Amino acid sequence: MATTLALTSRKELMHKAGWKIDQNEEACYIDIDADGDSDRDDDDNRVPSHWCNLPDLILEEIFTYLTPRERYYAGLACKQWYRAFYLPAVWNNFLVDDRTLTRQKYNYYSGWQYCLDHMRTQHCLARIGRHLRGLEFRPEVSFNNIYQFMTMLSWSMGKGMETNSSSDLKGMGQRIRSLTYIFPCNMSQANDPEGIKLFGTGGQMLKGLKDLLSKLRYLRVLRLVDFVLENYEAKHLLDEVLDACCTTMKVLNIVNVTTHHCPIMHVGLFINLQILTIAPQNIDDDVLSLLADTRLKHLHLLQNCYTASYLTINHCSVRAWRILKRDNPRLKIHLRLESLSDGELVIQPEAPVYSITYSAPKSMILPDALIRMIDNYHNTLAIYGYEMLPRYCSPKAFHNRIDSLMLLICRQCFNLHTLLIREKISTSTVLLLARTARNLRHLHVRRFAVVLRCDWPRHPEWSDEFYAWLRRCSRSYEAVECEVSQILGENWHFLSDQEYKELTVDVQAIY
Repeated sequence: MATTLALTSRKELMHKAGWKIDQNEEACYIDIDADGDSDRDDDDNRVPSHWCNLPDLILEEIFTYLTPRERYYAGLACKQWYRAFYLPAVWNNFLVDDRTLTRQKYNYYSGWQYCLDHMRTQHCLARIGRHLRGLEFRPEVSFNNIYQFMTMLSWSMGKGMETNSSSDLKGMGQRIRSLTYIFPCNMSQANDPEGIKLFGTGGQMLKGLKDLLSKLRYLRVLRLVDFVLENYEAKHLLDEVLDACCTTMKVLNIVNVTTHHCPIMHVGLFINLQILTIAPQNIDDDVLSLLADTRLKHLHLLQNCYTASYLTINHCSVRAWRILKRDNPRLKIHLRLESLSDGELVIQPEAPVYSITYSAPKSMILPDALIRMIDNYHNTLAIYGYEMLPRYCSPKAFHNRIDSLMLLICRQCFNLHTLLIREKISTSTVLLLARTARNLRHLHVRRFAVVLRCDWPRHPEWSDEFYAWLRRCSRSYEAVECEVSQILGENWHFLSDQEYKELTVDVQAIY
């Protein structure tokens, strides 16, 4: 009898415990408190939740923030969430990094490494492969995992295109409309005194990517960033893409395909291309002549921290830009610099430049460069400014500041409607900018960089009333904000450093 009671008590204890898989995929034993039985009466009185009745739009938005592993476990909660697992918007973007669908494997030389789990990957592709709409590859260290994933996906898509393909592979990857591949070309260590060390992709990685691109027949958005290829590889990078997506491609982003001058002629052969982002060393007069016959609306010339110095990059000729403006008058050129170090943009003479933006904390406004920009783009420039907070000290003296340069660009560029100022200026300059720029709609100024003073010398054309108004309103931030709000016709205020840090400008927006 005692033995029976002991076995019964052990069974009860076993029912009150269990095994659970933690975040590191390790099993841990969990005991359930014995006093949980006393709460059963309270559980019976609880009202059931209605999380399962959320609309599909909200469920799609929630599932997009989850990793594939988290989506799988969320789909096990109820039938509605299991159905939400296969909603189209949930798989708009599938991120593949070093640890996606991997397992730990011990290596004698390198220790524990994350290796691609082929069984899990094949099972995952069989279940969600036909629902994928976007792919994003972000390798960091383990390029082999990315290569094996691309190889398996290409093989599955090839088998799915066959006539007698299995039901699991049928339609594999046919809904993919966008692909992003950002290559980590900087292989330097954090404590490396030499800084950036560039190593491009190529070989089997490039072959596997091109094989995958050849099977994406309905691709609309393609982003290949920082590949840093050799010239002979770069010239054939888009062969498969052009053959498969000549008429469907809408957005193409190929930044730093090479570090040296190497025109990519393929970009001018996509008939319906609307947005092109490319580094200035990968275009020339022949590329512009091809782009003139397309439906391109926005051409972004982007320079980042891996782009060669602007002193080593040759600009396109004035004749080529004039032909482009004649054949494609709706095209807008956007110049942008993204770098953590000091740098300057490549000036394209007489190009229809619509926006000039900097995302470089160490880049200062140079008078010579700004005057050249005004001379070349005063008829078309609409957006100008510096994003991010500066990492240098702005001078306080009036003759060393940028006040006169900002007023010059507002006077000469009559189409200017967005201006971002992060360097030190005075309150009187803010008032003059708002009064001078006729089409100015968005003026973003850091309050921390604004000096309370009227240090402008009196201009002969200023009346006594205007000069008195300028001196009176420059004495306080509140008065400046009130006057600028009346001039712009909206509630305007200075931006704090946190607000300015989060500020981004949509250069493609229609104003």
